[in-house]
Amino acid sequence: MTAPALLGLNSTFQERDALRERRGGMRLQMSPADAAAKGLRDGQEVVAFNALGEVRFLLSVTAKVPPGVVVAEGVWWQTFAPGDRTVNALTSQRLTDMGGGSTFYDNQVDVRGA
Repeated sequence: MTAPALLGLNSTFQERDALRERRGGMRLQMSPADAAAKGLRDGQEVVAFNALGEVRFLLSVTAKVPPGVVVAEGVWWQTFAPGDRTVNALTSQRLTDMGGGSTFYDNQVDVRGA
């Protein structure tokens, strides 16, 4: 799931060094139970992946996220991403069958250590 970031708006304000630094890097949030099951730890570099590609993140383990869900806040500029892609690389360009809208809210990924 992609969610709005507290210190940014989509990819807006990425040019502000202070705001980027306060966010602590491009992070993926995961529940403690899911992280433990995968042998992952807070602050570790991880890769979220699906059939469309893979993206590197720093992991934030938090009880704010329910099991079975990961959250990437905001959209980072590629310049500031830990790898060569951002969360949009995991999102389909397909349109919905009803109304021809975006499918970016329906996005399944898996996560592993980098």
